[in-house]
Amino acid sequence: MDSAVPNGESQAHQSQPPTSDDHQTVKRYVPRLLGGPLTMSANELAQQAGTTVEQINDFWNSLGFRPPEPDEKTFTERDLDVFVSWNDMIDSQAIDTATSRSLLRANSHLADRLALWQCEALVEDAVRRLGLDDTTARLYVLDHMKDRVEAFERMFIHSWQRQMEALLSRLDKEVSQRGHENSKARFPLNRSLGFVDMVSYTSSSTILGGEVVELIEHFESESRQAITQAGGRVVKTLGDAVLYIADDLETGLNVIFSLIERLNADDTILPVRASFVRGDVFSRSGDVFGPTVNLASRLVDIAPVGQILTDPATATAVASKAGDGYRLEEFPSADLHGFGPVSPYLLTLQD
Repeated sequence: MDSAVPNGESQAHQSQPPTSDDHQTVKRYVPRLLGGPLTMSANELAQQAGTTVEQINDFWNSLGFRPPEPDEKTFTERDLDVFVSWNDMIDSQAIDTATSRSLLRANSHLADRLALWQCEALVEDAVRRLGLDDTTARLYVLDHMKDRVEAFERMFIHSWQRQMEALLSRLDKEVSQRGHENSKARFPLNRSLGFVDMVSYTSSSTILGGEVVELIEHFESESRQAITQAGGRVVKTLGDAVLYIADDLETGLNVIFSLIERLNADDTILPVRASFVRGDVFSRSGDVFGPTVNLASRLVDIAPVGQILTDPATATAVASKAGDGYRLEEFPSADLHGFGPVSPYLLTLQD
């Protein structure tokens, strides 16, 4: 297949029906991405690894793939090496089976999302930069992914190493400052967090049509930049909303005010509203959970457009620990699902 488009060519291209060469293009990626040809079945891999087919299937399923037929040539020599080295951690009791499954699922989920993100970003790039229609752009990406794989691999390893170092540094700092465990704390992590969401997104999306994709991408991009530049982290995006988190009160306040100021000033984004809560949470699968998160979710639903709502406990913490730069104004009490009557506060900057 050669659906390549010369550099600089910008006129629109019409899609052509896929040919048998398209499938050959995909096959050429197998040695590069899988480390070699598919030479082993699950039975053969189990024999080589000194384990059972059931364990192979459990490993494979935890990675996000359906268990293959026992005699289907599915695995490479690299699959064998990876399985053996990973299983050594279980055999040596460095981790248990439940932890293994959790870690494998994490790898599977993140790798799947990352690969999809990368492919779709390249398709959008080809449509925008080369003037291709969607189908031709996808054929173009199939042809040219070979030119991107090495750079993508290096960036993934580099970004993972950077993120792991940053996490370990935060963990070391937090643990060193903890002292004795707080027996009253329900969950181990004390964090500042909240939601920002776009108002009237559902009704607006039916009017905007195809422009809604650009709206979401722009909202997420601006939110991520504002949050990370202010020292916070994005927990997850939900299309029309983002959940942010910060380790301490001061950083959290910096994050939410930087974020709301940036989004309020952007006329291409729908009006936004926000919540800010300080409390205990726990983390699983890269997400955070607990009543604090639920409270932040309820508060953002009743927040006025362009404003930040906080709860009484967080308001007290802001008033006593965050200095004189913030103003707290009583907001009408609301009956929040799961919490009952709550008397929130509007959180603003002092003039």
